[in-house]
Amino acid sequence: MLLPITALHGPFGIGVLGAEAMEFIDFLSGAGFHIWQILPAEHTSACFSPYKCVSAFAGEPMLIDPRMLLEMRLITKRELTDRANEPETGQIDYEIIREKQWIILRLAFSRLIGKPYADFKPSWLDSYALFMALKRRYGDDPWYEWPDKGERSHGAKSLRAAKEELAEEIEFNKFVQWLFDIQWRKIKDYAAKRGVSIFGDLPIYVSEDSVEVWNRRRLFDADADGNFRATGGAPPDYFTPDGQHWGNPIYNWPLMEKDNFKWWAARIKAAVERYDIIRLDHFRGFEGYWSIPAGAETAREGKWEKGPGLPLFKAIEEKLGKLPVIAEDLGEIDEDVEALLKETGFRGMRVLQFGFSEDDLHMPHSYTEDCIAYTGTHDNTTLFAWIFDMDPEDRERVLFYTGFGGDWTSGGPNCEINKSLIRSVFTSAASIAIVPIQDMLGYGMDTRTNTPGTPEGNWRFRIRDGALGLIDSGFYAELNKACYRDNPAAEVDDPETDDDAEADDDPATDSGPVTDSKTN
Repeated sequence: MLLPITALHGPFGIGVLGAEAMEFIDFLSGAGFHIWQILPAEHTSACFSPYKCVSAFAGEPMLIDPRMLLEMRLITKRELTDRANEPETGQIDYEIIREKQWIILRLAFSRLIGKPYADFKPSWLDSYALFMALKRRYGDDPWYEWPDKGERSHGAKSLRAAKEELAEEIEFNKFVQWLFDIQWRKIKDYAAKRGVSIFGDLPIYVSEDSVEVWNRRRLFDADADGNFRATGGAPPDYFTPDGQHWGNPIYNWPLMEKDNFKWWAARIKAAVERYDIIRLDHFRGFEGYWSIPAGAETAREGKWEKGPGLPLFKAIEEKLGKLPVIAEDLGEIDEDVEALLKETGFRGMRVLQFGFSEDDLHMPHSYTEDCIAYTGTHDNTTLFAWIFDMDPEDRERVLFYTGFGGDWTSGGPNCEINKSLIRSVFTSAASIAIVPIQDMLGYGMDTRTNTPGTPEGNWRFRIRDGALGLIDSGFYAELNKACYRDNPAAEVDDPETDDDAEADDDPATDSGPVTDSKTN
């Protein structure tokens, strides 16, 4: 199933790495599912797209469950209650939620004794913590607009001074990432016990306003002031007549190849440690990418340039071994891309919604074992909206193909037309079948996760409390079993969970806040 963590229900205005995530894992396991696709979980930028992050490595602070801070005696029950009073509207108000999350995380940090996170030292942490401290100093402005030229250009002398001046803020950023790491590992371990693998996404590009571009500009073909020779995107296609102008800097692939793609190997290594499976976004960009010159108004002005190809993946596999990678081979695919996919041995993707009126390759009878199949991805509309908005001729073809003779206009949880379409994907030869939760709930286009090429209103969908109970989990358990897709761990006993923590309303009690010795 496909459901971003942010889209989980709960009291904090956004899904978090806590009880609701465990509830969803239990639901998946009980219904015979064994993969949870969550999309990227890294620290998003001001646009809140998970495909445009301020770090390719750091976790998203909004996903931290504030209830953990109460367990650690860093906040009071009253403070937690104040944070946990967000109405469940089915939409995420990122601007408000991010501000409230920072407030409670800072409050917790102010009561911390010692540095229980001292042993948490991933290689990317120091640079990230300094970068975020500088961004806060300058009102979250992008690094290429910072007034201090030395800091902007990553000058050693300026950064030494910044580290002294911003020492407390740097430590706060490290503390936040330590919290994320604790909660992430807990959820991932819980999922493993329930036979559920975590499937994450790895965007091909990083944000222009990211720590990676700031401290490694040469790798991204940028100068000290953040001027990029070209940016990435996609040519005109089914979704966007003018193409997609992402704004992300393209890679300096020749320079990366000189050091045997060291940066990419580090990035993939971090991803395979965080996720059980990775979807490599925009795979065709590794063979040939759409390069849009600086100053271009639309992506139509771009052109194809040669990517790194097979040498990149050979170099990474030499360092890390066989990779658990799914290639997102959608869009404008040519023979060269197909050849690269075959050479890597990665599985590609098929999408039901691209079949029938568009491409026979995406119809279930064409799926092969070396692909994974979707009813729709996060970039598609919902399945019910797709069938509802079809041309009558195409719709009749779909209904006949699936053998559906009921009322296709009836939506909602467990609507029969969606079950029929989902069954067609599950009974295909695809090695993995994935369904967005909106399709299991029979939702319309207003719950779409993302509309490519549109800057507003994306990534805000959430399920409401009780939504999982509306799904006919028994039907999906039987479907998974009948198609030999069931979760072998679905029948095991519930894994042990910690008792609810007790905490006084005053964090400054005799027991005290978290200290080095308590955590270790």
